[in-house]
Amino acid sequence: MNSQREIFSEEHNLYRETVRRFFKQEVEPHLKQWEKDGRYPRDLFTKAGTFGLLCAGIPEEYGGGGGDILHHIILHEEMGYSIAGAYLDGGLGTDISSYLIYRAGTEEQKRYWLPKYATGEVIAEAAITEAGGGSDVAAIKTTAVRDGDDYVVNGSKLYITNGNYCDMILTVCRTGDAITGNNFSIFLIPTNVVGVSRGKNLETMARGCGDLAEFFFDDARVPAENLLGGEEGRGFAKAMSIVSEGRVAESARFLAAAELGFEITLDYVKNRKAFGNRIIDFQNTQFKLAEMKAQMAVARAYMDCCLGKLVKGTIDPVEASIAKLWMSELEGRVMDECVQLHGGAGFMNEYPISKLYTSARVHRILLGTSEIQKITISRSLF
Repeated sequence: MNSQREIFSEEHNLYRETVRRFFKQEVEPHLKQWEKDGRYPRDLFTKAGTFGLLCAGIPEEYGGGGGDILHHIILHEEMGYSIAGAYLDGGLGTDISSYLIYRAGTEEQKRYWLPKYATGEVIAEAAITEAGGGSDVAAIKTTAVRDGDDYVVNGSKLYITNGNYCDMILTVCRTGDAITGNNFSIFLIPTNVVGVSRGKNLETMARGCGDLAEFFFDDARVPAENLLGGEEGRGFAKAMSIVSEGRVAESARFLAAAELGFEITLDYVKNRKAFGNRIIDFQNTQFKLAEMKAQMAVARAYMDCCLGKLVKGTIDPVEASIAKLWMSELEGRVMDECVQLHGGAGFMNEYPISKLYTSARVHRILLGTSEIQKITISRSLF
């Protein structure tokens, strides 16, 4: 897992060491207990804030670390390189919502929310998915209707990361009409607003300590000043413009997780024996490992190319979709092969590869399924 790459400066590498130390000291020793508890503790975020991990790429005037987008990428990568990522599954890496506030929010919204986010005092998450439509944003039915100085919100949202802890949700609602083009807007909705109710903690296949919940809105009155960007449609349009950044960041985590699974498996086959030989001594094992190594090396080259464009602001949706499609599918293939090379041990939860395998399955779904990525890519061919 070579993290000393040309695209990262010495400052980035020092930040990476801090992130890695945080996972080693504050997260990994507690994962088994958190899994028994069914969730990680809320103070995980305040500890992350103390380490300077939250909003590291946000300017200091808004309480951030004054870094750049690569600081956000490093947090994602290190979560992938740590077994913690398989348990938390992105719980700390979802601060793309802070970038959304920074890029699209009004000055008042940025100065109020971002410093609280940076310290972990406030946990904010995006709420897009609904029961009637996952990747299909056009199917959103949650509405926000202007009524005096407020908007009245009705509907529901599903699969909200950190849903049981979050204090505010950036909620995509249907506003306006097709004529104006402002069909959707984003509202900063505190979870203690009257009319907002939180559903149960949702259990997932990975069965880690992740925190997913659903929310319901029943005539919830939200001040008009909480409309992201202060204008209907503006915040949502901006959100769509940074989807590519989110996909690249998550792709970086997927590839890092694949590399972790590979390293764990390489160590296992070097020490495990079958029929009197180490498993790595069999040609089939060597060929499988060689194939994975080659595929990940090529993926790493493309990933770093995307990161370079991300820094320059030239990444386009097609390139981001290619990254998301390839890295998530590659991670799935690598984890499957790694489980196979572990044999029966790969099916046991006491071995980390089991957790990495089940955790990886959702990565072909979140932030747009593989099929959605293929649609985006194919449209560029006409």
